[in-house]
Amino acid sequence: MLNKLIVLIVLLVSFSGISQELNATVTINSDRVQQTNKQVFTTLQNAMRDFLNNNKFTNINVKRNELIDCNVMLIVNEYDANANSFVGTMQIQTSRPVFNSGYGTTVFNFNDKNISFNYIEFEPLVNSENAISSKLVGLLSFYANMIIGMDADTFALNGGTANYQKAANVVSMMQQASDKGWTSGETNNRNALVNDILSNAFSPYREALYEYHIKGLDVMADSPEQAKAGISNAISILSNIHRNRPNALTTRIFFDAKSDEITKVFSAGPKTDNTQLIETLTRISPLNGAKWNRM
Repeated sequence: MLNKLIVLIVLLVSFSGISQELNATVTINSDRVQQTNKQVFTTLQNAMRDFLNNNKFTNINVKRNELIDCNVMLIVNEYDANANSFVGTMQIQTSRPVFNSGYGTTVFNFNDKNISFNYIEFEPLVNSENAISSKLVGLLSFYANMIIGMDADTFALNGGTANYQKAANVVSMMQQASDKGWTSGETNNRNALVNDILSNAFSPYREALYEYHIKGLDVMADSPEQAKAGISNAISILSNIHRNRPNALTTRIFFDAKSDEITKVFSAGPKTDNTQLIETLTRISPLNGAKWNRM
């Protein structure tokens, strides 16, 4: 009887929703730091992973197969053991599954070059929407909400607004932090990222995310030609930003995630006339011109 009860509990847990939304892998590279004892980096890596994976950032009941896959790599350029301070860069990459396939498409691929925080080994990282206890907690909370927001935008038009607003709230609480990652006036930092995404001026970015995935990649298995048309339309929508804001941050982060994929999709069959698409891509993302020419 006891064995049957245990099995029943296990099954109920397996099929029920779970709290967290993220399935994060965290890696810390400290090769540039001349530090004999590397244990602090391992402890920090585990603490960051646990914060992202064990906290709840929405009120949605998420199933295990709905967790958002993401990779976070922190490259530590400077570490002061006396001040417990870390300076470096962080690469954040997320993906979501494509319908009717085993393929995961990159949604967000961002290199944050303004990472600085203090961390005492084994200190608790506490998640709270009303108070940010440290720059590290602020950093992780910000990107957790951005990751969830972008993922939601690929499934529902403007579906990520609530989490973008939470990320913007983190930025507001971190304004007192004296580093370039949080301050206004920068064009490529956390402040600019969330403000641009929430701005009406850049709404085509969010519309393009939705169209690209729902009407593009997600129908690829059933109708490749329709999928290509959906992706082309998404890029056309995105190009509306370029008219008023050439080289906008939202345009750059879109192609940082999608340029290789777009090239592969339109280089494979069924054959389509890509002339207009290549012209649009070359105009709004000239740095990827060599890729577009391969299409």
